[in-house]
Amino acid sequence: MTTRTAPRPRAPALRERLPDHASHVDERGIAIDRVGIKGLSWPITVWDRTDGMQHTVAEIDASVALPADVKGTHMSRFVEVLNDVNSELSLKNLPDLLAQMQRRLGAERAQLDATFPYFLQRAAPVSGATSLSSYRCGFHAERDGARFCFELRVEVPVTTLCPCSKAVSERGAHNQRGYVRVRVRSAGMLWIEDVVNAIEGVASSPLYSLLKREDEKFVTERAYDHPVFVEDLLRESVRVLTEHPAGVTQLHVEVENIESIHNHSAFASLAWTKPAAPTPARSAADTSGVVPFGAWLRAVRTERGWTQGDLAARVGVSHSLLSKVESDERTLSEAALGLLAVAIGEPVELVWLRAGVVPRELLGRLLADPERFLALATAPAS
Repeated sequence: MTTRTAPRPRAPALRERLPDHASHVDERGIAIDRVGIKGLSWPITVWDRTDGMQHTVAEIDASVALPADVKGTHMSRFVEVLNDVNSELSLKNLPDLLAQMQRRLGAERAQLDATFPYFLQRAAPVSGATSLSSYRCGFHAERDGARFCFELRVEVPVTTLCPCSKAVSERGAHNQRGYVRVRVRSAGMLWIEDVVNAIEGVASSPLYSLLKREDEKFVTERAYDHPVFVEDLLRESVRVLTEHPAGVTQLHVEVENIESIHNHSAFASLAWTKPAAPTPARSAADTSGVVPFGAWLRAVRTERGWTQGDLAARVGVSHSLLSKVESDERTLSEAALGLLAVAIGEPVELVWLRAGVVPRELLGRLLADPERFLALATAPAS
């Protein structure tokens, strides 16, 4: 006699019968700023200015804000969202990835942090011998409602030589390895390479993975000729980054010297935010009509000092197409509008609306209560 076992229930059917404690109501009235997963190793592809893309492995932290009345979040959904996208994590797809996290986890705010090694090909200063140098990089990306923000993080190791030691010593001066840790937000595209080159240019000397004897002589003497206190390196780092044409809007720099003759480190740090431009007075004529998208885009570009070519590169379109968009002869795709929003630091939904594209979520709210929308739209201005 053959004994047949009962078929195993399919996963969805089984899942529906299992209790979901995370979705229970919590009555303590305490909202949680961030809850999620931490330290997930994940293969990713990041933008590389020279080669287009670079494959690396990141340590991922993903989280959402939890309302006071919800007991817990569904941790597995973070990995599911990451698994649904190509391994590329960049300004191109991060806004949509975070929007998926918001939808899948029912959250108003979602955050993603990634830390990864990034490699650059470096040539020794005299021999020209090439080798790879590694930099600890990462980013913080956040979407709060419709507003998206992105912060690039780069740690640049350098050589620093002490000006005081050089001044008081008859032979030589003590030097050490320093670390310049940068967190930066910008209106335009700021590459990892831009940050590395800027910092290495103001240090006593860059670091190299491979040096021949003639190179060692060069970097030793260069450091001796370019002594910097930790304060000097901080101020110069802030100066060169805030002057970058990408248009830095927020910056935090920390410099740490691992001292070679002291039993402690020396450090200095500074946080900087670009001062807000004064708001010009608006006449009644300014508010009487709708500004065409092309005219608005041209004004935004001009305000930032960008050429049409600069902006076209930032949004991934041709110069000729952007010229037609500013003349209101053509329109931008939704993908290009998303890159435009990142470039100018505005919510993507606001840029879509200026271009005459109604975001899906906003359209859903409008259709759910059209009478209220009509009342607001036709209400006399106060």
